[in-house]
Amino acid sequence: MEAKKITDLRVGVRDENRVNVFLDGKFAFSLTIEQVADFKLKRGSILSEAEISKVQKASDFGKLFQRSLEYALSRPHSEREIRDYLKRKKMKREIEQKRYDSFLERLENDEEYREKVREIRSNVREKNKKLSEKDFTEDNRFEYVGRAKTGLPTKPGAAFSDEDIDTVIAKLINLKIIDDENFARFFVSNRNQIKGASEKKLRMELQKKGVSEAIIREVLSEDEFGEKIRDDKVEIMKMIEKKRRRGYDDAKLTQYLARQGFSYDLIRESLKG
Repeated sequence: MEAKKITDLRVGVRDENRVNVFLDGKFAFSLTIEQVADFKLKRGSILSEAEISKVQKASDFGKLFQRSLEYALSRPHSEREIRDYLKRKKMKREIEQKRYDSFLERLENDEEYREKVREIRSNVREKNKKLSEKDFTEDNRFEYVGRAKTGLPTKPGAAFSDEDIDTVIAKLINLKIIDDENFARFFVSNRNQIKGASEKKLRMELQKKGVSEAIIREVLSEDEFGEKIRDDKVEIMKMIEKKRRRGYDDAKLTQYLARQGFSYDLIRESLKG
């Protein structure tokens, strides 16, 4: 890769917070407005091979962080949930890259396959051309029709490392978007609030989500008024009332409540009430 000139900087169409960077007249990558300022990029600047590589890496990380941020803000998540999400995304991209590499290799070495691919692409282009020319004014039920696709492998997003995942997590923690204590309090306050949940079940679910034992003890303890945030005596009565409406007898209720994590002593006491 040789040095290239920035010939244009354009605000993104779908995301006005990103800027599309063109090198020697061709789109190269997109950056956030903040990244453009940090790298002091402007029209006419000449970027060396090393500089292009550095900016490209920043672009890839910026996109990864944006996707992670959107996921983290979709609802409260624990650190482990977000880390697992990124690990799944990393594995998926690795699989897609292998598939794409195999596709390119076959395309290069197999003339018959190459011709078949050309035919597929040509047919899809023709279908989409006809679709764009169609007049939907007479019957707008079909005003939106998805564009035809080739079904061929496409170039996946940039690969990222475990170190990149650690950096994303650290940044989200620093921004206080990841906060396991806040997540645990939200989870305990909202999980099965109407139908009830035992403390044991809440504890096990928080453990699976990677919340530390110290935080679990804290959020399940008494509040500033000396009251339990979730009281098993209250929670079990929610379940008993609901299941009795469905025709559960005491024997069936006992088995069900035990599976939900309530003690047999509390079950016997509650069923007498």
